[in-house]
Amino acid sequence: MRREIFLTVMLLTYIVIQLILRASIVVTSNDLLDSQSLLPTFALGLAFDLVAGLFFIAPVALLSLTKSRRLILSATFAFDFIIIIIAVAQFLFWQEFHTNFNFIAVDYLIYTHEMLGNIAQSYNVPLLLIAATLAAVAVFNLQKIFLKPFRSIDLKGKLSGAAAIITVPLVLALIVQSDWREKISDNRHNVELTGNGAYEFVRAFFANELDYQTFYVTRDNADVIQRLRSLLTADNATFLNDEDITRRIDNRNELTAVKPNVIMITVESLNADFTGAFGNGDLTPRLDEIAARSFCFGRMYATGTRTVRGLEALSLSLPPTPGQSILRRKDNADMATLGSIFRAEGYATDFLYGGYGYFDNMNEFFGGNGYEIKDRTTIPDDEIFHETIWGVADEILFSQVLRSMDDHFERGERAFEMVMTTSNHRPFQFPEGRIDMEEGTRPAAVRYTDWAIGDFIERASSRPWFDETVFVIVADHQALAAGKTTLPVNCYHIPCMIYAPKLIASGRSDRLISQMDLPPTLLGMLGVSYESKFMGRDIFRADRSMAFISTYQMLGLIEGDTLIVLTPDKKIAAYRIDDWGSSEYTAIESSAEQIADAVAYYQGASYLYKSGRLKLFNGG
Repeated sequence: MRREIFLTVMLLTYIVIQLILRASIVVTSNDLLDSQSLLPTFALGLAFDLVAGLFFIAPVALLSLTKSRRLILSATFAFDFIIIIIAVAQFLFWQEFHTNFNFIAVDYLIYTHEMLGNIAQSYNVPLLLIAATLAAVAVFNLQKIFLKPFRSIDLKGKLSGAAAIITVPLVLALIVQSDWREKISDNRHNVELTGNGAYEFVRAFFANELDYQTFYVTRDNADVIQRLRSLLTADNATFLNDEDITRRIDNRNELTAVKPNVIMITVESLNADFTGAFGNGDLTPRLDEIAARSFCFGRMYATGTRTVRGLEALSLSLPPTPGQSILRRKDNADMATLGSIFRAEGYATDFLYGGYGYFDNMNEFFGGNGYEIKDRTTIPDDEIFHETIWGVADEILFSQVLRSMDDHFERGERAFEMVMTTSNHRPFQFPEGRIDMEEGTRPAAVRYTDWAIGDFIERASSRPWFDETVFVIVADHQALAAGKTTLPVNCYHIPCMIYAPKLIASGRSDRLISQMDLPPTLLGMLGVSYESKFMGRDIFRADRSMAFISTYQMLGLIEGDTLIVLTPDKKIAAYRIDDWGSSEYTAIESSAEQIADAVAYYQGASYLYKSGRLKLFNGG
């Protein structure tokens, strides 16, 4: 029995550490959780932990079949150290994203340079490692009490024991389903807390790309395309064939002949509620001043919770496809993008990023779609006086934008600059003396980002190209990644403003608008006519207002106060949005028309991408 007792102690060790982890999260996030659902949250979590624990102790269990006490001791200590480190990592991940390990954690593992650098700059890593080691030593010494000499096992016993050690957790893993979490509470944070971190990480790793046709409600592709065509019909659109959504968009106004430069600043993790112009925050005084002289979209919603989703919507004007963003997928070059439309008008197009653009496949995507890449590698070393693992301080990035625009002006070129900032990201560090807040917190990083954009506009105002330049300031996504519901609308509300004092009158639209609607809406305001494969719509030409929000699995369409959600079990749910600020929903019956629209957009995006129908016209 000694072997069985020892292995039971190992399993209990894992379960107790997971219990401590959940309790710690409850203490630090109590305001996010449904207290009435905590008992089922912990109870079902125990079942997930039991299965995961069996996998974790399997290596020690297999070694226990041998007589090597040294190997068993080494494996036991390694087990203790690893599960403690994972628990610490999960706790920190929760503090950042308010969710369990998911596809974001998978991406961080892939981009180890950024992940490890971010951890090193955000936390006292030596202290964490020392604490984890001491904890592992303490736990190990307790376990050693039960590590008595094991009885010998013959070959037949070893084989049967090994078979049981491997088979039992596999069978239990097939029985225990992650979807059970969905039934314990309507509060999304409780659902996430229920899951086992290691289990959810593995699940996210294999579910990072989902085939729409396999996992979601579908209709005949021909019917989907026809419905899409009806949804995209406009008084200035002429369809060019009968097979897809390719159409000619005719936009003519007083700016058509001007052909102004366009600088689109995509701001990292900028919530609408950080601002005064779009919410009730007080962190962005300079942006609020700019907004007062801009045309603002007060109800714009991001399509996702990652930078690649924001860049996807802003460059391709598409709703999110399940799994990975198209920026991260194969065969994503030579597509119809906002940049390709500007190039057809004679513009130079650049992608500027303060970090290394290999992250999230940004360089490959933008480079493969005709943009000139200007990232961290192109910035002179003597100009870099501050940077984090994610990239240079925003003000340094904006200096590169000024240089790029100056170069284009000297060559007599119009330019479209796609700019991606980084400073509003953990570890929230920036140059000293810029603002009246100390670095290291999200509010301070937002205030610095606000200062940097204001400083950039001020510096740009002295340039000869300023009066004929349109500045678009929009967030890639919110800082929040999860809320109390599956798709919390308040976690997708982002600011968007178009600033061009000499070209576009200030104003405001509070119609519901999707992030993917910005490209066609902007082109309409600029008077640019073009051939389009965009699925976004010019908000000033559309008779219906919609927004698209998603996780990597859940796909949502909002119209009016109704949210339609498509899930990867081929199901559809509908909710009435009772409170947009707190994402309070009431489940309702969905109409056939709403379902048809949601399927048309999401299935249509997947079909058009996979069939190559989003590629450029004549290589344009």
